[in-house]
Amino acid sequence: MHNLTGVFVQREPDDYIEKVKMFCFSVIYPNKKRIYLGESEEEILTWISKIQNAIGYTDISDIYDVKEKLGNGKFGLVKLGIHKETGQKVAIKILAKKDMQVMDMEMVKTEIEILKICQHPNIIRIYDIFENLDLIFISK
Repeated sequence: MHNLTGVFVQREPDDYIEKVKMFCFSVIYPNKKRIYLGESEEEILTWISKIQNAIGYTDISDIYDVKEKLGNGKFGLVKLGIHKETGQKVAIKILAKKDMQVMDMEMVKTEIEILKICQHPNIIRIYDIFENLDLIFISK
């Protein structure tokens, strides 16, 4: 049994084993990566979908239309986002993980946890948080 906290799933290039085409995907843990093989594209896509479902993965583009740039920050930029169902406009802070050191990442995670519980008219409210292998998206 594996803990799926902080796990990402990624489609990998197809490979050949003894001249047989194999379809590949990886499960990326915080400290390791495991590659899995399947006999068909459909099988791999089913596995990816099931694992993403189990870890609660949602792509930001499923929820928001990400529009023009509003500004820059230390680790990334801020873009306008429009919620696809409600039409509500939000600021989406996009943070590049590769630009962060471990301490920076811990500070961002702590800030997110604090802002999740804060409910005050003078504090910006977090609506959604999305994360993939390279980026963190925070809609405010």
